[in-house]
Parts: sequence; C-alpha cells; structure tokens
Amino acid sequence: MSLINTSRRKFLRFSFALFLLPLTRLMGDTTPDEKETLTLHVSRDSVNHKITFMEDGEIVEDRYIELCHIFKDERADVAVKMDPELFKILARGQQWLLKYGYNQALVITSAFRTLMTNLNTEGAAQNSMHIYGKAVDIKYPGLPIYYLASLFRTFGAAGIGIYPTFLHIDTWKERVWRG
Repeated sequence: MSLINTSRRKFLRFSFALFLLPLTRLMGDTTPDEKETLTLHVSRDSVNHKITFMEDGEIVEDRYIELCHIFKDERADVAVKMDPELFKILARGQQWLLKYGYNQALVITSAFRTLMTNLNTEGAAQNSMHIYGKAVDIKYPGLPIYYLASLFRTFGAAGIGIYPTFLHIDTWKERVWRG
C-alpha cells in the first residue's frame, strides 16, 4: 500500500509515529508550550495559505482574522470569528506531521456555514457546529482519514466525523461518528 507520492518507508514512519502519539502525550511531548508559536498551512479552492496566527502564546489578531476569512462560508461570502481552539488543534497536528517529514497543506472542504447554507447542505446536522464557527471538514493529500482522526483527537478535537472523503473536526463535545 502506498500513499500518494509517498514511499512505503514514509508510510511506516507515519504509522509508527501515530502509534506513539498517546504515549508521547502522556510523557508531555504534545502539551502546548506557554510561549508557543503556531502556523496553519491550509488550502482553500486550490489557493495555499501559510499563516502564523499565534506568537509567544498570544493570538495575533490580524492573522487570526485572516484565517477566519479563509474559513468563511463561501456560498454566502460570510466570515465569523472562528473558535481559536480549532485553529490550535489543526496547527499542532500539522507540527506533529512536519516532525515526520509531511509538509502538505490541509485542504478545507467546508468550514463556517450560515444557517441557510447549512440547511442547503446535504447530510448536515440541524445544529451543526459549522454554524457556530467551531467546525471544519478537511482532507490531507495522501493521509488516511482514520490516521487523521486519531491525530487530531490526540491534539484536542472533540467531535470527530469520519466520512469516506473527508474528516469533520469540531470543538464542541467528545463524540465520534461515521458518515
């Protein structure tokens, strides 16, 4: 089995690293640093963005707002202040992947949704966390959905929805489902 443009050795390294995640969390390796700097590398509509939204443990307001705009409801062209914890979870997961040589942008398939957009989205929950700016649907080129689910759960994602072509992550309450 090979991942997109990824060698078997790299796949095994990722798998082993994911296996060790719970262990390293217990040993403090995934605990956020008080003075941490976080960068989010995302792709939306085939446009890549690499934004450092947190420096020395503090949110950088204009960069945070820039990220919120990237995570906007594209159908309605509406942005809201997203839950900063969501950005932190995604960035910490990316830092982990970067440690093991994976430097792809995460692809946003859906983020904030207005109530109207949510009502017109097939399969969307009526009280979706997307309408509160607490959820995102993503995919990562070459990485299996179950791997991503485990990775982002380790870094604090509460809601994990596992779908055939994407992963839902939110910051509401702990639960897991398959769509």
